[in-house]
Amino acid sequence: MSEQLLALDCDSLSFAYNEHTESILSDVNLKLERGSRCLLVGANGAGKSTLLRILAGKRLTKTRSCRILGQDVFMNPPGGVVYLGTEWSNNPVVRSDIIVSDFLDSVGGYRHKVRRDRLLSILDVDLDWHMHQISDGERRRVQLCMGLMTEWDFLLLDEVTVDLDVLVRKDLIDFLVGESENRGATIVYATHIFDGLATFPTHICHLQLGTTPRPTLVWTSSTSEDLFSLALSWLREDRELRREKEKAQGRVRGPRTDTRDAKTFFEKYDYAH
Repeated sequence: MSEQLLALDCDSLSFAYNEHTESILSDVNLKLERGSRCLLVGANGAGKSTLLRILAGKRLTKTRSCRILGQDVFMNPPGGVVYLGTEWSNNPVVRSDIIVSDFLDSVGGYRHKVRRDRLLSILDVDLDWHMHQISDGERRRVQLCMGLMTEWDFLLLDEVTVDLDVLVRKDLIDFLVGESENRGATIVYATHIFDGLATFPTHICHLQLGTTPRPTLVWTSSTSEDLFSLALSWLREDRELRREKEKAQGRVRGPRTDTRDAKTFFEKYDYAH
């Protein structure tokens, strides 16, 4: 695969919060050609969000082996990269009493009127909504409209469709497929919702306990394996490996028998009785 054709060239990427803690990511490899649509599949805590934030330049790592659109994401961040994550909705400004039309104009919506209006229709957004009065799903639609109205080249999505109803989600997925096919835009999408996605990805990357245990899978609509079944089998594998690792460290999830001290301490505050 020619480096000139690569939208993403991530080679042996590792990350830890500091040198005294266990690595969150270790030897992650992911290469994508321009126009690819990659699903990032992994269990909770596998490092998906951390990887996406690193690719977006929001988190630094000592590994200098990650390039987007031919440019180093740390030393020479490329333009045209958009990252959309779930933490956006917790921003106090987003939940303030501001009208959606004013909110979008404040981030340059008036400069991208054609794409903005197309997204307003796809996402079924009312410009007269007040941000502090709408639901989480409606607020998510505004976020997507805001983030997608410029002509981005590389899109990083971290579970941002979880609040959407199935109709809006389907229309959004169709829009994203069109962006990749018509403009050569590249998408990396981390999600746990696989309904309606069988024809979306061109590639599937499995992130397991912070690493990539197998080469990125090339996926086509004619692939015989069911996407949900594939993800389920990977996640079962991940859980067994995680349990073995934690057991070796003396850690076990679930109920415990060593809670007597805690019970003695807290039972005097149990006002239910």
